[in-house]
Amino acid sequence: MAGNCSWEIHAQNRNKVCSGVSESPELYGRGFLTMDQIETLPPPAIMSYIFLLNCLCGLVGNGVVLWFFSFSIKRNPFSIYFLHMAVADVGYLFCKAVLSVLQAGAFPGSFPTYVHFVSRILSLAAFLTSVSLLPAVSIERCLSVLFPTWYCYRRPKHTSALVCALLWALAFLLTTVHTYFCVYITPKAGDCTRMDITLGILLFFILAPLMVLACLVLVVKAECRAPRRHQSSKLNNVILSIVAVFLVSSIYLSIDWFLFWVFQIPAPFPEYITDLFICVNCSAKPVVYFLAGRDEKQRFWEPLEWVFQRALRDGAELKEGGDTPNTVAMEMQPAGPTS
Repeated sequence: MAGNCSWEIHAQNRNKVCSGVSESPELYGRGFLTMDQIETLPPPAIMSYIFLLNCLCGLVGNGVVLWFFSFSIKRNPFSIYFLHMAVADVGYLFCKAVLSVLQAGAFPGSFPTYVHFVSRILSLAAFLTSVSLLPAVSIERCLSVLFPTWYCYRRPKHTSALVCALLWALAFLLTTVHTYFCVYITPKAGDCTRMDITLGILLFFILAPLMVLACLVLVVKAECRAPRRHQSSKLNNVILSIVAVFLVSSIYLSIDWFLFWVFQIPAPFPEYITDLFICVNCSAKPVVYFLAGRDEKQRFWEPLEWVFQRALRDGAELKEGGDTPNTVAMEMQPAGPTS
């Protein structure tokens, strides 16, 4: 987001003023981080079109996921997480698409500046929500594997929906506080620094370790099964894959954060590189669902709702109301009529 800067709004224009900076450079925003750059590095024109193409493909894929997970797939605790994750990814990709359009064309007036400002704020909230949902669904899956009886009979009915609502509220709260201290409060530059450090710690030292630990538990649990019972869990494959994609796509962002806040080295990568990898992460989830749910024995095309339903097999069939733990195969029936 923005750095230790304030927005001076006048009748004709809107200027960005950064405390402690003479003429240029201004603090260069790296997603939610504040990075010092010798000079601002606007993305090449071709990068704006690559961004836009990536975002449009991701919007189409996540839109399909939203449709099927909302209306065609039998609702279960894990589909609720994936549904909210798709909503967050759609929000992030839409904001990035808007930013790409603004960067590709020179739009006069102050309205594009406001749109740019709001898009960056909303993209931060959507990014935090999407990332925080990964450890949530991973931990949920671990509980269903380690404690199947408790998960079936004792788990509160609306846990998934409640957790998703709390994560959305937390993301918007953090985004509001970050924007307040890093945009509108300029005399206290240390407040913005502490907010950036807090968000980095939340991402790299809390959320990422939680999802990695949960994935390790799933892998160990799967390897410890008796050979005769060892079956590939498509739901486990989905969770492991989306976590792996996130870890790979966030490498550049983590390198920038550690170099800047630990060694005080300016961000080595342009912002559009890290943003591109995060956009790829959001766009790749529908592909993961498709690859995990497709039946290799099917030679011909099969309905997407069957593919997505199959991707949630092995554990996702535990309903909110409480099916027996022995219920392993999910019925391949849609929740309602499809159009």
